[in-house]
Amino acid sequence: MGVEARGGGRLEATSFGQKWNTSMLPRSFQLAGAKGGKLRSASLISIESLPWEILQQIFYYLDISSLLCAGCVSKSFYQVSNDNLIWHQIYCKYFACKRKAWKPKTVDTATEKLSKISILDSPAGFWKKEYIRKCAGLGTRGVGQLLKPINRYTGLPSKLKEAVKTLGITWMVVLRERNGKEHVKEQSKAYFSDTSATLCWNSAVWPPLSSLKVLCVYGVTPLLHPSKTATNGPRRRSLLAEYNLTNLEESSTYIGGDKLVKLQCLYPGMLLGCWQEDGELAVIVANLHFHQLIEKSTLGSITCQYSPPPHEPVLDDIDPEYGLHGYHCHITLHNGKSSYMSGSFHNLFCRKESIQNGFLRMTVISSKKESQHSTISGNISFPWNTEFLKGNIQHCCLMDVTILDEAEKPFWWVSSPVAMHPDCTPGVRYSYLGKRQAVDYKDGEGKVHMELMWLEEENQYYIVNLVLFFTVKKINAWFSTNY
Repeated sequence: MGVEARGGGRLEATSFGQKWNTSMLPRSFQLAGAKGGKLRSASLISIESLPWEILQQIFYYLDISSLLCAGCVSKSFYQVSNDNLIWHQIYCKYFACKRKAWKPKTVDTATEKLSKISILDSPAGFWKKEYIRKCAGLGTRGVGQLLKPINRYTGLPSKLKEAVKTLGITWMVVLRERNGKEHVKEQSKAYFSDTSATLCWNSAVWPPLSSLKVLCVYGVTPLLHPSKTATNGPRRRSLLAEYNLTNLEESSTYIGGDKLVKLQCLYPGMLLGCWQEDGELAVIVANLHFHQLIEKSTLGSITCQYSPPPHEPVLDDIDPEYGLHGYHCHITLHNGKSSYMSGSFHNLFCRKESIQNGFLRMTVISSKKESQHSTISGNISFPWNTEFLKGNIQHCCLMDVTILDEAEKPFWWVSSPVAMHPDCTPGVRYSYLGKRQAVDYKDGEGKVHMELMWLEEENQYYIVNLVLFFTVKKINAWFSTNY
């Protein structure tokens, strides 16, 4: 770069055949030591040193996603990216009425000046928040109507899959190391049944399992209305579940395995597929029950789960066995892709005398009534897939249980991996012989015990016994009773 003197003391710098007027340069860019006729900088120039008005004009040309990202660069960029004039212009572009009534030019000019004053008087970031709030409202428009139709057999929304698509919901897992480093994995596949969503995360590269501290599952929705932003635009997270991975052997339950992969279950509803050879992660699978899934996936925050409103019991002083009858059970055994068994059972009840050890016992399928015995389609197994390999693990699957109360409202719900194991219950006899298996599940509110018989001649399983157990504490809290 060279420097040439012009008339009137004006200097021009030449570089690569171009001439630049140095009087237009910022003060920090000065001519220092005219030795060799070179132009040198006394201090580095950064875009942040530009006046507010110039930065504001530059930011006017940014799209919404870029504007939000720019606010994360520095404090000065954050202040400019929150400017009310910029966001008011964006808000009016998408949401304000396009048609304007005619006004005399003088009146229109005065109104515009007053409008600018009122915009500037608003708190910083006000119109940015208004725009985002409006976009969130547009995204949820019509979702309430989709969630109204209820499946008469499950008691759950029958169009939940359509609601998920309308809101643009996806799910991600975040693996956090002990040093705080995070690994984000977007969902690879999602399968929907009548009662749950089965989500899979595949990756060719996973962090070492020994370095991980926490696994978090998030529902992810576009921050802006889908039609106003790119697919890689800003999004918001809602925490669904958080699992501690520091002592996996103690906190998880072995479900099954084959020659390549073993399945470890983290309750509720999480499966970790680990390589048999070195114990490292191969695949992650989650099974999410439909009940309040939309709320859990959208209304939580990055650190807190959605907290549903407390249940208000409906009192009944007339019925001496209130809360002990009128139940409805829907149960499904599946592997995400296909269903092995799906059944609904009505008018379930129990007696006061059957309450033992703090549990209420409710028989769904009785071993003594062959007419109630139900068949299972196919051989129970769970398929797994990685980026390059796949397999099928026998004698394990996913189980969805939905219990409705007398008012046909969800009372208890389960979506969890389960494993079959030999049933050694003594003193049980059936009118047909075969290999006897059992499936068990329990949590803090209830238990499920299922007994199955394998018939070689028919090459299928029969469910010959199905019993539910609920804690008396759960019954009393739900119905405001005192059993």
